[in-house]
Amino acid sequence: MSTLRTDAWLLRGISSIPGELSLRGGSLTFTAFNTGSAWPWQLRKLERAVSVPGIAVKIDAGERTNVFRWPVAEVHSDCPWYYFGGGLRLRRGGVLLKFSFGRPANTRSNTLADLGDNLAELATMRKRGKMWHAALEKARNRPT
Repeated sequence: MSTLRTDAWLLRGISSIPGELSLRGGSLTFTAFNTGSAWPWQLRKLERAVSVPGIAVKIDAGERTNVFRWPVAEVHSDCPWYYFGGGLRLRRGGVLLKFSFGRPANTRSNTLADLGDNLAELATMRKRGKMWHAALEKARNRPT
């Protein structure tokens, strides 16, 4: 059984929602920690997309909120080249969600002095991306 849990940021346009992406027992789950930089209208749009009533209000209130729990067998995942291996797109039916495995640039310092930290963050993002790709492949290909 594939099991993995890491920090991830659900990307919503130029905003992001911090949380935890986890794979356990054949289910893929994202739990939001708070609103991050997302606006209330973006949270409402997310609520409609994943068809989970009430999550916009809970996330906006700063509650830890399960955004989705999807059977991994129903999820298609990929990592476009422009993510540089540090993110993931998940699609289930008509719902497409985009994740970054590193804190988005608009939520951290970007001074020249922080360049070393930013490069280390990129390496961590790529490592997490590889782990997720391998774990999702393993989970999809396990015998039933």
